Amino acid sequence: MDNNIITKMLEIEQDAKKRLEDAERKSSDMIEIAEAEKTRIINSKNNAVLDRKERVRFDEKNKTDKRLAEIERDKDAQIKRLDDIYEKNRSKWENDIFNAVISGARP
Repeated sequence: MDNNIITKMLEIEQDAKKRLEDAERKSSDMIEIAEAEKTRIINSKNNAVLDRKERVRFDEKNKTDKRLAEIERDKDAQIKRLDDIYEKNRSKWENDIFNAVISGARP
């Protein structure tokens, strides 16, 4: 009977050892799955941030381009206005300068 008890204890120990190995393997598998999920989530969030950054950059570039076009149009309008004033007053200014030089007067 002692032999039977020892055999039974060895079987229980073997069963316990097998269950412990299974539990450790499952734990290791769960850790790997969790790490993979963590990496997937981080990559997903990083990609979302990069996409958002690119959209903002594109939007800001469009706004800047529009504003620069407005400034360019305003500049062109101002130059045209000044050219018109110059053409309208050129003869008068030339005569005023000529007369001032001839008479020695300061403008």
